[in-house]
Amino acid sequence: MTKNIEIIVEDKLWKEIEGYSDWNKSLDALFQETMTKKYQGNKRCWIGLLLTDDERIKLLNRNFRNINTPTNVLSFPEYEPELLDKIDISVETAEIFLGDIAMSRAQIMRECEKYGIRFFDRCSHLFVHGVLHLLGADHIVPKEQQEMENMEIEILEKFGISNPYILEGEEK
Repeated sequence: MTKNIEIIVEDKLWKEIEGYSDWNKSLDALFQETMTKKYQGNKRCWIGLLLTDDERIKLLNRNFRNINTPTNVLSFPEYEPELLDKIDISVETAEIFLGDIAMSRAQIMRECEKYGIRFFDRCSHLFVHGVLHLLGADHIVPKEQQEMENMEIEILEKFGISNPYILEGEEK
């Protein structure tokens, strides 16, 4: 477990991708920056991260969203968004489990090949996206979608990652 993330590598091929170790080391900083952006960093929280394959994420997607296809990332929040602000963490050692994120290596690789994106840049984006979902952000309503995308862009920029919403050959 890194400082704030319990990582389970179910698909061992994740560890064989060049840059995995560096990306793994950057996750705490990405997490903290996302917490700071959303909550000014005033909550001590941790999450679970499952690095898996298409088969497992398809099963999760089917069981929890009734969508029988693989996807790139899924978030499983522990709390409803309105409850997060009410959690008492006044005890100095209190830590809050926010929920779990699952990511599919194969699906992310396909997206990277299709759009010419570096693998761990895409993973960083999806990780931040997943954490924001755990913190109650969503992209169903256009205004909330724009707010969420802007947060992602600003967070990733601090890590030298380009705007993930401008894909190869697109303008925004």
